[in-house]
Amino acid sequence: MSHVSAARPASPGHQGPRPQAVEGRGGPPPYPHVFFGGRWVTRAEALVPIDSLAMRYGLSVFEGVRLYTPATGGLARPFLLAEHLNRMVASLDAMGFPDPGLAELPAVIDELIERNAITRDAYVRVAATPLNPGTLAEPARPELSVTAVPMGRKRWLAEERAMALCVSDWQRGSAAVHPPAAKNIANYAGPRLAWLQAREAGYDGCVLTNQHGRIAEAPTAALFIVRGGKLLTPALSEDVLPSITRSWVLRAACSLGAVAEETRLAREDVYAADEAFLCGTGLEFAPVASFDGRECRFHELRPLTRQLIIAYFEEVRGGPPSGEGPGEEGEVVAGGRAGHA
Repeated sequence: MSHVSAARPASPGHQGPRPQAVEGRGGPPPYPHVFFGGRWVTRAEALVPIDSLAMRYGLSVFEGVRLYTPATGGLARPFLLAEHLNRMVASLDAMGFPDPGLAELPAVIDELIERNAITRDAYVRVAATPLNPGTLAEPARPELSVTAVPMGRKRWLAEERAMALCVSDWQRGSAAVHPPAAKNIANYAGPRLAWLQAREAGYDGCVLTNQHGRIAEAPTAALFIVRGGKLLTPALSEDVLPSITRSWVLRAACSLGAVAEETRLAREDVYAADEAFLCGTGLEFAPVASFDGRECRFHELRPLTRQLIIAYFEEVRGGPPSGEGPGEEGEVVAGGRAGHA
């Protein structure tokens, strides 16, 4: 990932970024029982050796999988697990890692849920981490780890807030630098710096550009905009991650009768957006109010964004939100209670 210059401030005549809110701290502790190195241990026992390839070179392929409590209650269940498994297989191949035993992962996640009695929404992190020591030439021997933390709605849905983003001049690494489709932890070091810089400048976050200066994605989420009645997102050829939630949105948009297109986006396109949102497994959805101070035309009403959020939670719950189930506060707020308006 290369850096050209600092995040651009809003141009004269446009509204600048709003004051940023303080992120929440604390919350429920992580679930104690974890799967690590082929056995069930406590979190304190799941240790990565200091001389491992993971620690020396930032090597660890991972996936994040959401767990959702059904509308009928009971234990939480994984969402889009098969898609996450397929992407992890592709990431392992791209990084030259052998299979650490992904065939057993569905059963491991089921046991993780049962051992920890997970009955509320949560986030599972699956990682294939080389614990063996060595130099760059040493073959990686990854071990599988599976952990879970409680995770409901982020503040953007829970408080019905919209993000003020900047378009960063930090670049998403191209295929000539690192396989864009590989979810390896080292891939996030540069985007993290871009995000921190945006926060220091007073924004809620940023979207990255690619080697051609076009819009790519946020550091940990895909970007969609609505313009001229079309739902638009950067194509995979624009050096973006093949996001699982991105693929879901494209399918759901078609089901809703919306025109969705994977394309190239320039700064001018996002500046002229009617609506915009970020989406990802951990984030779920985050509406966007502005880019570099240029407000999205319908960022308060955001009709298509709301429809997609409603459709998403109806699918993960197996039914429409009641407003009374676990973790549903943000679903009701974001979708609107009266007719989901």
